[in-house]
Amino acid sequence: MFLNVGQIISGYQLSGAVTVGGSLNGASGFGDVLNLGSAGTYVDRPTITYTPMTGANFMHVLMTPIPPPALFMLIQQGWPVDMLFQVGVQSINGISNSLGGARGYAADADFVRLLAALQRLQASRAIGLRVEMSQESKQVGTIMTISKKNLPPKAQADRELVRKLLGLRPDLQDFKVIYGGVSDKDDVIAVQTRSGLQILKELGANVEVPAEHVAEQLTYPPIQEPGGINQSLPPLIRIHAGKSRPADAFAAVKYCDYWYWIDNRDFRSKGAFTFLMIIMTLAEKEDNVQAPIVTIQGN
Repeated sequence: MFLNVGQIISGYQLSGAVTVGGSLNGASGFGDVLNLGSAGTYVDRPTITYTPMTGANFMHVLMTPIPPPALFMLIQQGWPVDMLFQVGVQSINGISNSLGGARGYAADADFVRLLAALQRLQASRAIGLRVEMSQESKQVGTIMTISKKNLPPKAQADRELVRKLLGLRPDLQDFKVIYGGVSDKDDVIAVQTRSGLQILKELGANVEVPAEHVAEQLTYPPIQEPGGINQSLPPLIRIHAGKSRPADAFAAVKYCDYWYWIDNRDFRSKGAFTFLMIIMTLAEKEDNVQAPIVTIQGN
């Protein structure tokens, strides 16, 4: 069951009391006695209302692939291109990413090389994004720019490698980005993005599986990556498993007597998990989406 947060209500109460007491015992010779006391209570009762996600809303949010312009916009804002493509892209100009699950397969060797080259070009500020609107169709188009300016030798080699892998014209720097598996034009980049449900499946394939759960056929065994260049493609996310509750976890949940968690020092896994929190916004196409209502008691 997939749920949307419909309403958040925070009710809190703070109260305190101070007591003062004493006695005068001058006549008895035992001296005066003064008693001081204090007490306080703080109560916080948050209430969250969830709405089941079904029907058309489910199709829009979880089954609809992320629009390529939205994914590229995140790259323009500084998100690492290698992480975003590994999470949100299934193929680009016919070069396939890995596929998780029982019938999964590893990423193409060229996909690994492409991500590494794009990451270095992003660090060199040699790739950019431009949004254009067609005057005829009134549709917004996304243009990816691979700079033609003079770059360091390593960045130039990466630029040529990207153009070669994607089958792009070497004398151009602007390329139209569309949704699709393969492009038959040398000035177009076809990106087949994943849906929210696909991304959840891919990340789920990176959960550490307890050996006893595999033996009892409660789940599939983990997929063994083949050797070679595919080993340079790091896991999307690392979710550890253990019997005891983790001491320092970014996120943790208990299931079937096991704790599953993301380490608080695993920056890449934290980034991928954070990306999960915005994919539904990226896939949503309706303009009249109602945001969750937050109610805070003020008295």
